[in-house]
Amino acid sequence: MKKFLLIFLLVVVSTSVYAQQYKSHKVVKGDNVYRIAKRYNTTPEAIYRINPTAKDGIKEGEILAIPVVNDQEYKTHVVEKGDTVYSLSKKYNITTDTIYILNPEAANGINIGQILNVGKIEKKDLTAIDGASEVGKNTILDSLKRNTGERKIVRFITHKVKKKETLYGIAKKYKITIEDIKRNNKRLYSEQIKKKDKIRIPVFAKDPISRETTIDTLSVSDRLSITTQYIIKPKDTRYAIARRHGITIGELEKLNPNMNPDFPIGMQITVPTSVFVPLKESIQPAFELYEVKPKETIFGILNRTGISSDSLFKMNPYLREGLKEGMVITIPKDTLIVEELAKTKFIDLQSKLYNFKPKKIAVMLPFSLDTLDVNAIQQTEGYLKNKQSLRISLDLYSGVLIAIDSARTKGITTELTVFDTQKNKNKKHIRALMSENNFDETDAIIGPLYQDNLETVAAALKKYNTPVFSPASRKESKVYDNFFQTRPTDVMLQEKIISYVEQDSTDKNIIIIVQQGKKHEAIKDTLIAKFPEAKIAKIEEGNYLYEVRLNKVLDNNKPNWVFLESDDVAMISNVIPLLNAKSESHKITLFTTDKNNAFDDDNIKNEHLSKLHMHYPSVDKEFDDKKENDKNVTTSFVKRYKKEYGVNPNNWAVRGFDIAYDILMRLGTADDIYHAASFDGTTEYVENKFNYIKKPLGGYFNKASYLIRFDDDLKLKVVN
Repeated sequence: MKKFLLIFLLVVVSTSVYAQQYKSHKVVKGDNVYRIAKRYNTTPEAIYRINPTAKDGIKEGEILAIPVVNDQEYKTHVVEKGDTVYSLSKKYNITTDTIYILNPEAANGINIGQILNVGKIEKKDLTAIDGASEVGKNTILDSLKRNTGERKIVRFITHKVKKKETLYGIAKKYKITIEDIKRNNKRLYSEQIKKKDKIRIPVFAKDPISRETTIDTLSVSDRLSITTQYIIKPKDTRYAIARRHGITIGELEKLNPNMNPDFPIGMQITVPTSVFVPLKESIQPAFELYEVKPKETIFGILNRTGISSDSLFKMNPYLREGLKEGMVITIPKDTLIVEELAKTKFIDLQSKLYNFKPKKIAVMLPFSLDTLDVNAIQQTEGYLKNKQSLRISLDLYSGVLIAIDSARTKGITTELTVFDTQKNKNKKHIRALMSENNFDETDAIIGPLYQDNLETVAAALKKYNTPVFSPASRKESKVYDNFFQTRPTDVMLQEKIISYVEQDSTDKNIIIIVQQGKKHEAIKDTLIAKFPEAKIAKIEEGNYLYEVRLNKVLDNNKPNWVFLESDDVAMISNVIPLLNAKSESHKITLFTTDKNNAFDDDNIKNEHLSKLHMHYPSVDKEFDDKKENDKNVTTSFVKRYKKEYGVNPNNWAVRGFDIAYDILMRLGTADDIYHAASFDGTTEYVENKFNYIKKPLGGYFNKASYLIRFDDDLKLKVVN
């Protein structure tokens, strides 16, 4: 079900600009979201927020809600071979300055296929939409006549967000617009502010360059005067009304000082001007509105509906700020919808590219060039064989290079800078790199390899909000908002397979076989807590399982699902044959939360793992370069890699490609990584997939991983 995310136009309007209005646009042949955004002088992200299903593509004849400020529309032009800014200015009878004002990105050059605004579409007048009062008609002038740049920022103020503060209130306090704040805190295009957030507040020059007035340049007092009337309808609450208009209940009460506290149906109140689509009308047939009862909890709602917390928050993102009595939320009507919500949604960024501005990427890896004599060939070969971190770095880097080359074929060019971090815990050297080089315009950094170095870089670049991607570390960063962890943690992998077993464990005989020692006590305790009825196979000293001990825990009448947790080759090579011998008579399926290197030892037969249909969680999957129906990106990558280096790529090379290619595709479909990280869905390439989630404290983590199963004939199958 492609349209399970609803159009919460009014619920999440707290991220919109004051006095914002909406109008409908009927999609015509040749339209795409970026071109529509250019026409109405808005952004694709703003359109996606109001029309979330547009992320899956738009169709001719479809109606979209478009956020507008002054109801002005613009002519667009798709750049063709031979076009220049000068030739387009002549073609459309406008100045080159006008083109640059309407298309600031054109200052970096224009590319074939790029969409530009080339003048306004003349209208007789500007009227309010859907009954809202006529807004600023005398003050909204021809924006094309303003031939000056943006107001000059002289400095920034750091504002620490207080409890219950909104962007509306903060903008009012500093006498600026919400867009001024977002433009200088880009993550706020995709995130809501929360208590203790620190945001940059721009301070503009007192005598900005003169320009003609538009809605964007109205003073705060003028903006507050731009209001409309709304009549209270059944199930409306003060909280819901305030949320829909991006203000607090206190601010709503200030606009309505004589408001009846009983909030009766039919009462007329004043709200900031915006198109008011009744929430009920935006609900699709498979969903319903639900009013939160006194003392009700999120846990209770999850139990009542049977949906996951992720699904509930996706449908009602404002719930992350807390559940309150009287809230009106959206829930699915039946279990079929619940099942659909649980399915993974994949997104194809390659089909949504629009931002073709050259990307600035930096790679930071321990190449250890300071200790290598490249002139001594024999010494170099030995050095490469013995230095694991260097081998990993070279493999990652080789994959990044192929990703850059592949992205170039899609129109995304990259300016790559490479830095040698030399070794682990090398703060002095890394801080020197930070101070000697300019990173304020860098779009993303891949690396360093080690966690200590990663956090040093993230700390230094936090002031620029430069995203730092951890290519290998499994450790989380709880401090830095610009930290992107691309590799799911071991705990996340454990939770994935345990959750899978939990869903279908009712009629199963769960058996737990865990290696002795403190190292494995935690996972043993976790499994026992999750499966209190499970049987524990007794392990002898030396991590050895006797057949008689196994027989005691096996069940002849139920399927036996066995968790084997060990990194001891001797133990695994003892247990696996015992299980294999009983697999047919006792219907045994094998599971492990950690398929470590011990399972790959030559003493462990893959034939046995295949017969036991072993399941395990994994950060990546194995691609089959001989398979004809592999995805295009996989086939293209393997061919390019073999052509360039003469060998098949290993896991680290594939990982380098997947991380870099995903970053470049995200940058090509958004203004920056923080916008792209808000996309609802998972991206997938050769062996890795990505679905970034913002943590309440710290940066982003990738929650996407695989559940792999050994099928018959030694084949590996992705289960989830």
